[in-house]
This record gives sequence, C-alpha cells and structure tokens, in this order.
Amino acid sequence: MVLGVYCFRNDLRLHDNPALQLAREECDQLLLVYAFEDRLWRTKKPKRISAHRARFTLDSLKCLEKKIIKLGGALHFLHGNIESSIPPFMEQVGATLCFVSDENAWEEKEAEDELSRMVNLRTIYSKTLLHLDDLPFDLEALPETFSNFRKLVEKQWIVRSSLETPDTLDLSPNPVSKLPNLRELGFNNPPAPPSDYYRFEGGTIAGRKRVERWIWEENCILNYKNTRNQLQGADFSSRLSPWISNGCLSPREIYWEIKKFESHFEANESTYWLNFELLWRDFFHFSARLHGPKIFKSRGIHPERPPITEPQNAGSLFSQWNDGRTNDLFINAMMHELRKTGWMSNRARQISASYLINDLGLDWRKGAQWFEEQLIDYDPCSNYGNWLYLSGYGNDPRKKRHFNVAKQAELYDPEGNYLRDWVRVQNSPISN
Repeated sequence: MVLGVYCFRNDLRLHDNPALQLAREECDQLLLVYAFEDRLWRTKKPKRISAHRARFTLDSLKCLEKKIIKLGGALHFLHGNIESSIPPFMEQVGATLCFVSDENAWEEKEAEDELSRMVNLRTIYSKTLLHLDDLPFDLEALPETFSNFRKLVEKQWIVRSSLETPDTLDLSPNPVSKLPNLRELGFNNPPAPPSDYYRFEGGTIAGRKRVERWIWEENCILNYKNTRNQLQGADFSSRLSPWISNGCLSPREIYWEIKKFESHFEANESTYWLNFELLWRDFFHFSARLHGPKIFKSRGIHPERPPITEPQNAGSLFSQWNDGRTNDLFINAMMHELRKTGWMSNRARQISASYLINDLGLDWRKGAQWFEEQLIDYDPCSNYGNWLYLSGYGNDPRKKRHFNVAKQAELYDPEGNYLRDWVRVQNSPISN
C-alpha cells in the first residue's frame, strides 16, 4: 500500500486541484496536512500577517476541514516550515510520497526545493489561469510588458477545464492536532468592520456565494469596466481576490463561470475585463517565476537603473504613511481603511503606493512589506509585481508612474464621502 501526504498551502480547496488529483491517483491512502509555517506566522520584523488575514485563513481552513470530514477524512495541522515539519511527520506515519501545488514565488520555490531534497516530492502546476505549459513561448522569453504578453497569449488562448470536487478520498480519519484559534497563534480578534461589505469570510463556500451573488444574482459583472475604479461599496468590483489568493477559488473556475454567464446573457467589455484582470495576475506570476529573488530587491528587474536615495527622515515618513498621519487627508483615509479592514480598492492601492514612492521618496519595498502584512488578499507575485511596476524597477516601460493625489481625489471621490468615512475613524482601535 502506498501512503502519501498532500500538503495544502495556497490552494485551500478540494475542487480544481490537479496536485491533489495526482496524489489520489498515485496513492492508496492519503494524509492531508496544512503547516502553520514559521516564516509566515511567527516572523516579527517585519511582521508578515495581520489579524485580518489570519482570520480569513483560519475561516478557509475551517471550511476545508469540514469538507474533508464529510468525505471521511481529517486535516492534520503541523507547526513549522514545510521543509522542517513534513519530513518527521512522514517518517512518523510511514508515508513515502509527498505532494504540493507548484508555486511561483521565490521563497515558496526555495521551500519546495529544500523539501524535495528530504522526501520524495511530487509537484504539479495550477496557480494561474493559463497553464505554464500552454504559453506560446518559453518562460525565458516572457515579454517584459503586459501589453505584449497579452497580445501573444490572446492569439492562442488556452484555458484548461476546471476539475470537479472528488466524490471520495481514501483518507486517514484520525487527526493529529486541532485547528488553532487566533489567540493561540498570537493574534487578537480584529475589530468589527465599519460596514458588512468588509466582512470577508474565508472558505470555498463563501467564495462561491460571492461569485453567485456578484455575477448571477446582481449581474454586476455587466458594468464592471465602468465601476472598477471606485473606492468603496459592496459591488463596484468582484472582490474575489481574497478567495483566489489563498486558493479557495481558482482563476480557471472564475473564467469558466464568466463564459457560462456570457452564453446565458451577453458578452461585453466588462465581462472581458474581469478576464483581462486575471491575465494581469498571470503576468505577475510568470514574471515572479522567471525573475525569482529579483522582484524583492530594491532595483527589481532593472538593476541598471539609478538606486533609490531615501530622505534622512525616511523612518518617520514611513510611520506617518502607514499610520495615516501624512499631510494628505486622502492618503490618510486609505491607510485607515487598510488597517481597519485588511482591504483597499485597486485604485486606492495605486494612489497610496505612488504617494509613498514619488511624494515621500521612500523605498518601494517598505510599502510592499506593509501591504504584505495588512492585505487579506496578499499574494507575493501580484503585490511585489504591482509595487515594482509603479516604482520604475518592474515591468512598466515608463520609469515611474506618478499619480497626482489631488486630481485622483477629484476624479474618484468628488463628493468627499470616502474621505469623511475614513478620516473620522483615525483614533479608533487598531488590530494587531
């Protein structure tokens, strides 16, 4: 009998999970595990995960665990990085094979490589809308700009079918540990959000409910291109990124849901535009896979460009920025929203990032690290890719993208509603 271990990471789902399917095919029995990795959950300087994202992840694990129990199995919770916690667990239970989904970000790839030197590891790729093997070019020939990437891939558009949830799994029914709560992981409960639409519940079930409501019940997708740059509200954007980033939903299933909607109702610029955004995500993932640790370095993928020279009071300026105490109330509103909810609109992310880079003259990595900690939908490839793009050291052909904050406020908050809503919460409690 072949006993294997499947380790969930950023793929917290049973459906559309090719690596899990491979594990089922190659093993007679599977043990399903999730590791609370020290590099994420215990790192303090800088801290890498806020209470908001921690809660969302625990919601997602709770949902996953319930689905596994219904299939007669158990989800085993380990503590420690996968390369240090999985080998002794496999030795303890007598497992001979380990399976994980193939990641794109450098740190995750390093962990895979280290684990592969210790156990018999199988990986399979499933992170992006377009499969790595289906690109019309080798990864080394990835275009530097998104526009050229899009032109090439849209000529030979291949999106693989998504996989259904397995009816049965040959699983061990005996858990070795229980799912910890926030306090056991060192977090206080985050404060209640100021509006219900900031209450993101993790897990596949909640993610599917959001898809059903936003696409099918409210038909919001039909107007997405016109509303996507708004700053607040329940439905101006899909808000699916939290579920996609930790793998409760896959980009493929979103794509095919849109295609299904188009076949029942209509296809327009807005239905196309959501797939366009999924392509942007793909581009940053492929770029991260290609460039490895470069996307975390100060000059990114353009080391030939002049280095960043920060002002002498850089530390103070950064604290003012992330605390929402700058000289610009519009920026402060955005930073209060982020700290209070773990969420910002895409437009707010671009404006606040430009302000840190261009108006304050700070190293873009400070902002990227802050977003990494705070954002519920944090994804290393998209987060660092976007910050690099704005800084002039990434995939943008321009040297920098500088947003005029006053003009942005006039365009996207002409009545001042967003500003008033968030500046008034400046002194309310903040989650850790």
